Amino acid sequence: TVPVLTEAVSTQLSPDAVVVAPDLGAVKLAENVAKRLSRAMATVRKARFSGSSVRAVELVGDVADRPVLIVDDMISTGATIEAAMGILLDRGAVPDLTVAAVHGPLVPRATERLRALPLRRIFVTDSTGPPAHPLVDVCPIDALLADAVRRLHHGRQLDDLLLQV
Repeated sequence: TVPVLTEAVSTQLSPDAVVVAPDLGAVKLAENVAKRLSRAMATVRKARFSGSSVRAVELVGDVADRPVLIVDDMISTGATIEAAMGILLDRGAVPDLTVAAVHGPLVPRATERLRALPLRRIFVTDSTGPPAHPLVDVCPIDALLADAVRRLHHGRQLDDLLLQV
């Protein structure tokens, strides 16, 4: 889904935006997005205390006076996004942040949590259905899935599908 999300966010980002992995598990995904968008990257290291309690403990990279795109695999409770934003804002990021995630189930508490943050937009795919949040842009992946099924049906590889921009 990286090509779908990258295309969706590309028109929303300023040229000096930094792509941020909100935890170590999102580094490869964020690197892929940063490369496709030709943007710098930063990484947040977090400590998770429970499903909905997270604290950002370190930021590697420079976000001072720059807009930020946080890229993650999933937004469920919003705790990781909230923690990442805290350290990003503390380090001088422009308080007008964008988030992109592959899945966005957004449990009820997440909506409240995200509304309190200085978010410009949230981009998610429709892999879990459309979340109810006023800032969410849902990016359909039906064409991507149809192409994958078509390729599998005809015995074609999926490798180049993953490399599309």
